[in-house]
Amino acid sequence: MDRSGDEAVAGAEGVGEVIAIGADVAGFAVGDRVIPLARGAWSRLRRVAADAVVAVLRALPLEQAAMLRINPATAWRLLATAPLGPGDAVIQNGGRSAVAGLVERIARKRGIAVLTVSRHSDAPAPMLVDGPDLVGRARDAAGGRPIRLALDCVAGEGTGRLAACLGEGGRVTVFGHLSGEPCRIPSPLLTGRGLVVGGFSLRPAEAGDSIAGLRRLYAGLAALLVEHPLPVGGIVPLSRLDEALAAAGTGRILLDPQA
Repeated sequence: MDRSGDEAVAGAEGVGEVIAIGADVAGFAVGDRVIPLARGAWSRLRRVAADAVVAVLRALPLEQAAMLRINPATAWRLLATAPLGPGDAVIQNGGRSAVAGLVERIARKRGIAVLTVSRHSDAPAPMLVDGPDLVGRARDAAGGRPIRLALDCVAGEGTGRLAACLGEGGRVTVFGHLSGEPCRIPSPLLTGRGLVVGGFSLRPAEAGDSIAGLRRLYAGLAALLVEHPLPVGGIVPLSRLDEALAAAGTGRILLDPQA
């Protein structure tokens, strides 16, 4: 089935199985698991170009493969928005999100410390609770490591508190708007410390990548999820979408379009 109107179909991430291959296609086999790079993933049947999918390691469980497309790549690319090396530190908010957990895992492998901030007062240690005194607590937690990057998915005044934790020449990368408010950063932080502020969105960030580069990236991210699986709150048939949305607050819910 030729689905030229995929932009009208929901689903930014998902995993499927190859059931047929065109005569001129190489590098894939029937039975391979693949993730689509374009939207429209929540469908039972698709016909796509070979350079519009990435093969997934069989060692990666199906549920993990279904979550590979967006959050792991977002975390990896967020860390690439600033030059970081062993001994540096990153601070991020949205502490209970999948992206935050992935940032921690990827950074840890590189010798980079991560300070994670939550808006919820019951956040477990060592997570930091956001508040007016965040700067002092964050610097104590950094233990003398320079905080060079702040990853903000909340916006509002939270952006300014993260920015205040940065050292000279640090960068704030904004990639979300959970507060629903405009970002607020005191201007002396920008002029006095030379901070840089920028936005991030996954698809524009990967637009210049080759398909070979994307395949290498996702192979590495798949290996990460084999080692450190993402939590799954449950699997719900796509036909019961309302039930899935109601349960989403208790954990990450996967949709099964075949059920």
